[in-house]
Amino acid sequence: MKYCEVRLLKIGIIVNVGKDVGLTVTKQVIDCLEKQDIPIQINSEVAAILNREDIAGEFNDCGLIIVIGGDGTILRVAQQAIRLDLPILGINLGRLGFLADIESSEISKYLTKDNLLNAFVEERMILQTTIGTDIFYGINEVSIIRANTSRITEFEISINQEAFDTFPADGILVSTPIGTTGYNLSAGGPIVVPNANNLILTPICPHTLYGRSLVLTQDDVVNIRIHGDERLSLCVDGVEQMKVSQTNSIEVKKSLLSIKLLKLSDRDFFRVFAEKIFKRS
Repeated sequence: MKYCEVRLLKIGIIVNVGKDVGLTVTKQVIDCLEKQDIPIQINSEVAAILNREDIAGEFNDCGLIIVIGGDGTILRVAQQAIRLDLPILGINLGRLGFLADIESSEISKYLTKDNLLNAFVEERMILQTTIGTDIFYGINEVSIIRANTSRITEFEISINQEAFDTFPADGILVSTPIGTTGYNLSAGGPIVVPNANNLILTPICPHTLYGRSLVLTQDDVVNIRIHGDERLSLCVDGVEQMKVSQTNSIEVKKSLLSIKLLKLSDRDFFRVFAEKIFKRS
């Protein structure tokens, strides 16, 4: 963790217009920040809808990006924020909102200049997936899954260039700790606290009695090869990036980059998990 200086810096705002009906929350955030004389910038599409071209623009000169939407919106924006080395503050409009720090009903409570000047950033590890010359960065997970066939695929797994095992399964999932409450949880994988530095390898619907998840260290490198002649989907954070086959070698490891999440509320992971998962079950 480290403290985040937002003094004299502009704050960027990115909105999922499909979730913020009538841009009600967006207007509230803009009004809250402008009343405190905090400079803001908003993406051009939303600025045009609000007739606020005066605050439209890019985010290169911002010190923080506020994301209004659900976890999916935050994951999409994070790809841009990571490359700009900017922290993200998520305002949840989604169903779960594990990555968001505050709810839309808490804007006036938490989004104050004093809070922003005394906020800190939680840095979380992300994954780097390399296939030939293609490189992808995943905040939650990378998955290799079969597309339109019912055949079981064999996945040959090596760790640190040493053969580990071959899993007959529907797919293979490598997750970050922050992603263990997502697809990994649905696949029967373990929940790992988000400030840990681990890779979690989980077979998806393994056709074996011993197919279990494996928790690796941040220094381990996973290599995956596919047996058979079918083409599978490589997905990063739930979005298909490319097709892969037995000719591809897929390397997954901890990236040197990280996602930075601004923390304003006093909720810890265990409280959020209890609220989002246990009470929903």
